[in-house]
Amino acid sequence: MASSSLGSLGLWLELRRKRGGRLHNLRLPPGDGPLLILRATPEARIAAGQVLEVLTHAVPALRVLTLGDGGMPDVSDDPTAAPQLLAEAQAQTILLLGDELPVALIHAAQEAGTPVILGQSMIREKRAWGLDRTVQARLLAVPDVICVTDAASREAALGLGIAADRVRMTGPVTEIREPLPGFEAERAILAKMMRGRHVWLATAVPSAEEEAVFQAHLAALRHSHRALLIINPADPAQANDMADRFEAGGLVVARRSADEEPTDEVQVQFADDPQELGLWYRLAPLCFMGGTLSGDDDAARHPFEPAALGAAIIHGPNSARHQTEWQQLSGASASRQVRDADELANAVTQLSQPQQVATLAANAWAVSTGGAGVALDIARPVAERLKRVPA
Repeated sequence: MASSSLGSLGLWLELRRKRGGRLHNLRLPPGDGPLLILRATPEARIAAGQVLEVLTHAVPALRVLTLGDGGMPDVSDDPTAAPQLLAEAQAQTILLLGDELPVALIHAAQEAGTPVILGQSMIREKRAWGLDRTVQARLLAVPDVICVTDAASREAALGLGIAADRVRMTGPVTEIREPLPGFEAERAILAKMMRGRHVWLATAVPSAEEEAVFQAHLAALRHSHRALLIINPADPAQANDMADRFEAGGLVVARRSADEEPTDEVQVQFADDPQELGLWYRLAPLCFMGGTLSGDDDAARHPFEPAALGAAIIHGPNSARHQTEWQQLSGASASRQVRDADELANAVTQLSQPQQVATLAANAWAVSTGGAGVALDIARPVAERLKRVPA
């Protein structure tokens, strides 16, 4: 009882500190089909598009009112406009996509008895016993269904007292990207040459990370003397100079631009053509994503490129360029993050056996290719509630 009272007090305080204003000239989508109110965070825009595509096929007469789009202001945190919106729109369902919990809209939905579905949600329980935690629990108690992106989010929701049958671990809705082309005939030839070797790829490597990659490969060679590094420099114009420095450091180098192949004595294969990355992703079971260690990420590649082609991924702490995708991979235990050059060397050495990278690679593949299925899982409970009201 004390916890419930504290949650009510926290919610009241949260609403009281927000400014409100009435909506004027509310324009609803035309038609007489069921109305869905959609609110998506910027990070969930991909999810919104895919889920809506499913819903428009499942509910042909569907009308959608998207907050913050098409002249409709986002009133989800407005304690005056949010209940006014629900009263005038008479929406059948509210779909919230993303990590935010808009206090006013959720509270208004509870008061109006409007079903709420929460999707694409990454929940992290606040450890302090205070108003933040109790308000979070109070808000999460409202949605009929909570679709979370990862196991940690499910555990956090359960830890906040949410019933297990209301929490569904769907995974994240991800951008659907076509795999890079792979030149199959050449892949087969190179794969035969590389058979039995510990092969790893460092892609889009800037000069700031050159030494870290060099030292990581020395560590890999100490662990497995036939280890092979395939390196793709961030700036193709710097490839020859970088190759010269690797040779000066005592490594045997082959240059792709000179038609040199990774024969058995070669320790480093330089691959400076970004158009061939699909080939190297298919050949290397382990990939370090350059630019993420130093933050010099102008040429950083999308993490779903190697993920979609079955490579396990190592990355540094600088993930701003593809922040949402890195969060999705991390939440699914689909990548290995390192903090510095020493941790990069350790990771490359530890992930030297096929069975050691299999789980990372499988999880990464599932995240990068599972967008359509996850969108369907989120759309299903929404469609069920929309169809309860005849058009």
